[in-house]
Amino acid sequence: MKKVLVSVACVILAIATAIFIIVSIERVSAGNVGVVYSAKGVKEETISQGWHLMGPFEHVKQFPISQQQIVFSDDPADYNKKEHPDWSIDAPANGGMVKINLTVNYNFIPDKVVDLYKRFNGMDGETLVESRIQNSIIAYVKEVTPQFTVMDIYSEKKSEVNQAITAYLNDHLNSEYGINISSALIIDVELDSELQTKIRAKEQAKQDAEIADLNRQTALAQAETDKVIAQSKADVEIIEASAEAEANRIIAASITPELIQMKEAEARMEHGWVTVQGANTVVTK
Repeated sequence: MKKVLVSVACVILAIATAIFIIVSIERVSAGNVGVVYSAKGVKEETISQGWHLMGPFEHVKQFPISQQQIVFSDDPADYNKKEHPDWSIDAPANGGMVKINLTVNYNFIPDKVVDLYKRFNGMDGETLVESRIQNSIIAYVKEVTPQFTVMDIYSEKKSEVNQAITAYLNDHLNSEYGINISSALIIDVELDSELQTKIRAKEQAKQDAEIADLNRQTALAQAETDKVIAQSKADVEIIEASAEAEANRIIAASITPELIQMKEAEARMEHGWVTVQGANTVVTK
């Protein structure tokens, strides 16, 4: 009987130990750090990714320190889904309103996560992003866009707009939420029908001006080419005329009375005298 009781006790102890281990193990996901807290307070040192054996009353809240992405879009494809709520940003710009689809790449700064946990009543990184940071990003983007015209944001200076938004978000979110913003990139910009009409007209006018300028340059180039061809032709004609005149001069200078007499004598020797009398021609040799 005693042996049976010992065996049962061992089994119970083993089960209790297993349960204790199971409930005491915490796993920190890859790319995250964990903030350890209990009824006694919060530990100042975070724990890294992986499995950790915790005290019986200790718990962990996780914060991503590897790069994460927040998407603000009305296109479900940007979330790799067939359906998704419209999370695009309606932002003011110089000249009208624009609907912006935006991606923001960020990570929590490891040295600041313990303080964040304390300041925001025990929120973990995911909850903090969903409840606070996303709304702050939207508000700050709306503070940046009025510095640019609709055309700047729509096409002409989109890279400058991206840089300005990234810098502004970094300045504010770093101090407020311990977040580093690596980039904020505009995916797409949508305009209302009136603005679209104005922009199309402006782009058409720009294209027409570019075509007119190209035609003008082409005409100037053709005129220059025609001028060169005409000048070349005139030069050739002058050279040919000069050559012909020189040849005639040489020929005229070579005709002397003696040459004429010689040619006349040669003709007489070959053909004799030619006498024309009325309708009759008489050749005398």
